[in-house]
Amino acid sequence: MTFGEKLYKLRKAQGLSQEALAEKLNTSRQAVSKWENNNGYPETEKIILISQIFQITLDELLMDDKEPGSKEERNFSEETKGFYVSRETANGFLLYYKKKFLLLAAACGIALGCNSVSYTSTEHYLFASSIAPILTTISIMMLLAIVIYIALKQNPYRMLRKKELVFDEEVRTEIQEEFTKMKKMLVSGIAIGLVIFGVSNSGWGIFIFETMNYTNILFYIVFSMILTGISSFITFFCIGIYWSYSLLLRTSERKDR
Repeated sequence: MTFGEKLYKLRKAQGLSQEALAEKLNTSRQAVSKWENNNGYPETEKIILISQIFQITLDELLMDDKEPGSKEERNFSEETKGFYVSRETANGFLLYYKKKFLLLAAACGIALGCNSVSYTSTEHYLFASSIAPILTTISIMMLLAIVIYIALKQNPYRMLRKKELVFDEEVRTEIQEEFTKMKKMLVSGIAIGLVIFGVSNSGWGIFIFETMNYTNILFYIVFSMILTGISSFITFFCIGIYWSYSLLLRTSERKDR
């Protein structure tokens, strides 16, 4: 049983009209109708609200437990080609992945920043030989925890990654214009991040370590870690946003609804 089928059954079970449910969700009747016909998907906040209204868990609401050959499946099998994406759904999709990549980019920045110091030698490198391994261990554990959290967290927009998407012409045009305006900034961010990352990890200060005192060496190490972390964050975050828009606009064919 699909999400649309479940929503239809739950609404009917409580004797709610599409207008009444739309009012509770602060949306339009047309949006509810599209959801029930599997031609769209509500944003995260509304999915949570739906589960609260009908007192059902998110897993029960979102898991697709089809019954092959059932009457209900046949009634809902005549879907339109593609998955309808409203402006509301597109905004929810982009916001979801923005938060996701913000978290992932921050974790990667911290982990790569802490791992950028790999010098091990005499007393002058006390920071790198004793403190850095501790920071590296903590940062890697943090990165793994965030990756596991993201992997286990329910993704309400996973359907948008698997199906051909259908947009209103106006909605697709708006999103395309947004992406066009951001594209140069995102590409520049990726390029700048990679350049800074390369410079900060080139070991430009190693050759003059012998002429530097401990304070200057410590400053160089910390400065390199910060540059590496910031450049990694910028690179991963910009790649994530670019990927999100590209995925949403991956279908070249524009369709009117």
